[in-house]
Amino acid sequence: MTRFGAVRLGLVGLAVAAAVSLAGCGQGEQVASPKDPSNESPCDLVPSQTIHELGFHEEGEETADGCTWKSAGGGVELAIGVEPERSVQDFRDESTKYSDFGELTVGGHPAVRANSGDPKADGKCELVVAANAEQSVSAKAKIPSGATADPCALSQRALEAAVPSWPAAE
Repeated sequence: MTRFGAVRLGLVGLAVAAAVSLAGCGQGEQVASPKDPSNESPCDLVPSQTIHELGFHEEGEETADGCTWKSAGGGVELAIGVEPERSVQDFRDESTKYSDFGELTVGGHPAVRANSGDPKADGKCELVVAANAEQSVSAKAKIPSGATADPCALSQRALEAAVPSWPAAE
């Protein structure tokens, strides 16, 4: 083999290695039964029966980030929103920026708990569930300080009921 041929072969190998390396970039986790909630009204992401069972009796308020429900006294809040271009893997990749980070399964889908503080002490918890490989849905619960309820349990209950209600991805 000539020196030119060896250099050329080496460059081809380098290009193939780079292509294989980049193939995984920007892709999220594969989900067994992918959903696509992106076309749903944000206030319809969680079934209304679940919203009432969680203690919210007012209609949700649509916001720029999704939908927020507040308890009668205003002390408890639940916000749900689609993260159309943010996968659960994106949250994993940034896990070091969260002091409270954990992996779990919600509604049969991979999910993460991603919080800057201590959910029980702060009364705030965010859970993010993979709707499909490229998008996720976030549930943020807030309870009054000093309350004994677990805000992460509130987020999880909402998402457990929500995931099966979303349409399948095409």
